[in-house]
Order: sequence, then structure tokens, then C-alpha cells
Amino acid sequence: MNILKAVLSLTLLAAGSASLVAQDQLPLRGPAAERIEQYKKVRMMEELKLDEQTSIKFFARYNSHREELRKLNEKRNELIDELQVLHRRDASDAEFKKVLDELKELAEPAVELREKYFAEMAEVLSPKQLAEYFIFERKFIQNLRDIMRDMQRERRGRR
Repeated sequence: MNILKAVLSLTLLAAGSASLVAQDQLPLRGPAAERIEQYKKVRMMEELKLDEQTSIKFFARYNSHREELRKLNEKRNELIDELQVLHRRDASDAEFKKVLDELKELAEPAVELREKYFAEMAEVLSPKQLAEYFIFERKFIQNLRDIMRDMQRERRGRR
């Protein structure tokens, strides 16, 4: 666990601080995010004990899901940005309602995306591996949050 924290701390320090946004998504871009994602994939392969054939199938689905989730989050963020603009210009309730309805409409595709992903993963992983995967995902994100929180505290303490 200390090795995980050390590697992630160094990577996150290089990228600067940011808070985690959408679930499953790293707020970082560029080389730091790529290093964290590569580290995560290696750790997943180890935790799930994936052979080469299963790894290929697993990561094809994993990468596809991440891309679909990114697009959905991008659309959601665009709508929230639009709400911000409307708020700044004191728009009418009708204008807010229109954007809020669009935002609400994204809920169904998000649920469908999760259901599809779960089904695809169940085709590749055993039930035990699937459980280990979901546990790993939650622990990994929580560890990142903890590291980032610790880094922010340290930074505030140095001022």
C-alpha cells in the first residue's frame, strides 16, 4: 500500500492538485493521467489475475466504456456550464427548465451505459473476478482521493 501511495503521490505532485470530479474519472490530463491510468491497469491485471487473452478482452471493453463515460460526462459538463451562463444573466425559468430537462435526460443513458458495461464485463470475468474488479475500482479511487487530500493539507501547512 505504501508503494501505491508513493507512486501516486509523485505522479500527482508533478501534475498539481485537483479534486476528483465524476466517478471513475481522473481530473488530470496529459502525461500524469496517462501514468496513473497505466499503473491502474497493471494493478488491475495483478489483482484480477488476468491471463493475456482475458486481459485483451477486458481492456477492450474497459477502454470503450471509459470513452463512452467521458463523452457522457462531457455533455453533462456542457449543460452545467450552460446553466452557469443562464444564472449569470438571470435567465427565465423557462430557459433554466429547458437545460435542466436536457440534463435529466442524460440519466437514462448513464444507467444504460452502466448496465451494458456490467453485462460486458460479466462475459469476460468470473463472478469472483467481477466482484474483485468493483472492489478494486472503489479502493483505487478512494486511495487517490486520500492522497490528494493529504497533499492539499501538506500544501496548506507549508503556507
